[in-house]
Amino acid sequence: MPIFKYKALSAGGRKVSGVVDADSLALVKERLRRDAVMVTSLVQIEKRPRKRELDGNMLLTFTRELGQLLSAGLPLYEGLLTIEEKYQRHRAHTLFLDLCDRLKSGEQLSEILSRYPKSFDSVYIAMVRAGESTGSLPWVFEQLHLLIERRQKLKKQLISAMAYPAFLGCFCFLVIIGLFLFVIPSMQELFEGRQLHPLTESVLFISIFIQNHFFSLALLIASSTFAAIWLFKKKANLVHHWLLHVPIVKTILLQAALIRFCRSTSVLLFGGVPLVNALALARGTMKNPPLEAAILSAEARIIEGESLSQELKKSPYIPKLVTRMLSLAEETGKMAQSLQKISEIYDIEMERNLDQVTTFLQPALLLILGGVVGLVILSILLPLTDVSSLIGN
Repeated sequence: MPIFKYKALSAGGRKVSGVVDADSLALVKERLRRDAVMVTSLVQIEKRPRKRELDGNMLLTFTRELGQLLSAGLPLYEGLLTIEEKYQRHRAHTLFLDLCDRLKSGEQLSEILSRYPKSFDSVYIAMVRAGESTGSLPWVFEQLHLLIERRQKLKKQLISAMAYPAFLGCFCFLVIIGLFLFVIPSMQELFEGRQLHPLTESVLFISIFIQNHFFSLALLIASSTFAAIWLFKKKANLVHHWLLHVPIVKTILLQAALIRFCRSTSVLLFGGVPLVNALALARGTMKNPPLEAAILSAEARIIEGESLSQELKKSPYIPKLVTRMLSLAEETGKMAQSLQKISEIYDIEMERNLDQVTTFLQPALLLILGGVVGLVILSILLPLTDVSSLIGN
């Protein structure tokens, strides 16, 4: 279906613009006339507009609203068209327009969504494909909405747990740098020509060193930061192996990865996706290379007839609770329900662990700041005390 770009004047005289799809130029004019706008420019776009992507909030909104419309009995195309008309002013409107255009031309929704891998991941597409084959798209979008909502909640928990300690850490760093760059140099004249305490000499040496090499130190910190980011992106497997040796960090990383994996696998199994396919699709949601390697190894062995629980026991990163519950699920045939329960258990545990970490980090950082400030003040007061004693004599 052709796509047209228009510029027009609204009833209030305000300039408006947008894109609209229609079979002919006459239909476009009729639709714009119904919208009570006066067209000043109307051209057909030969190529499709640049692809837009959906952010997390918009993806959640789109999934929820489409599920509600399908549950209300609207056909799929009418539901998509309703969303497209609702978000005509949104920056992702061209994506919704493309969905409607391709669906009307006869493409499957799952095939269309696969053209936007940055917005719709493999789990999302697999669930939609399963819903198309079983005729249960309303239920599928309801489950996807819950899955995305829980993922975003997990992400917000991790960010909020680290945000305040990170802010407090930066504040402490700036306060300490300010002391050594401005406070101590302003009092340096008081200490000239006197025999100083070793503590005072050390503080003065650090202050002078930071002043003389400030730009070099700033460049070193910036380079280290960029190097750490590069290492995390390019050597994710190595970084995760390092982090998995840090006690508290290890627990939180494993729990977050297991929550994402178990939730995704559970939803896929409820949607009718075979176990091996569900494992392969949900594996990418873990974002933890060592755990992904364990699941990948288990997939190959399951095809050969081995059980999932027995294969996961071989990994040192999989908790015993997981393997025991999976072993019981294999006997009862309730794999999807067990995986959902595992995700709920670790969700509660991770929330408690994050609270403990936050509770510990805040006073620890304040103690560090207080200790540094106390040492600086003490180093300044020691020579001043000697001067006052001389004046007294």
